Amino acid sequence: MAKLQLGGLNKFPRTTHATVTEHLRQAILLGHLPGGTRLVQAELAEALNVSVTPIREALRELSTQGLIELDAFKGAVVRIPTLSELEEVYEMRAALIPLSVKRGIAQITPPQIQEAEALLDQMEATTDHEQWVDLNRQFHNLLDDATQTTQLKQMLHRLSDLAAIYINLSFSEQPLRKAESEQEHRAILRAYQRKDAKTATKLILNHLNGTLDTARNAVMKQTATV
Repeated sequence: MAKLQLGGLNKFPRTTHATVTEHLRQAILLGHLPGGTRLVQAELAEALNVSVTPIREALRELSTQGLIELDAFKGAVVRIPTLSELEEVYEMRAALIPLSVKRGIAQITPPQIQEAEALLDQMEATTDHEQWVDLNRQFHNLLDDATQTTQLKQMLHRLSDLAAIYINLSFSEQPLRKAESEQEHRAILRAYQRKDAKTATKLILNHLNGTLDTARNAVMKQTATV
């Protein structure tokens, strides 16, 4: 594996397993560690300036999150995006969205609405696609957080993480989808402000379908070139 350039963790007063996990998770979601990358514990420890122990724990947790695979012979490998996984992720999100909207729209607070608006402002202003993908994930997670339901939030956050990999993969394929997505986000947020659950649900499902179509094309194109 090529020498990893992940940046050290010296800015943290004490490196913990949670910090290392988040650092590696972000690297996977944003494509810095693409699918198929072997994650050698010693090399990761050197790149992040930590011991092997938090690396080992982080890899175990990332495996439970579905972001990497642990193989007895190959070790830890970043999961390769597949069409079947993409379809499954979006099917599960679509199934959970009506419940998320029903619970969240009744409990979302004015500060949360303001935070969502700020995220959308940042998305529309940025030209960095990695930042856009991360802000997009934060926006959807914020709406899901309004449900105040731990298990539902955890499931939706995990699916949102997996979706981010595919959104990042497809971003360069159809850059015009960025502006379209931003308009859809604004409409979704307006529906939340009006407490209009029926419209919000419809808008989110249509939004996910549009994103799915773009991601599907990107995965198929990538598969054809392998």
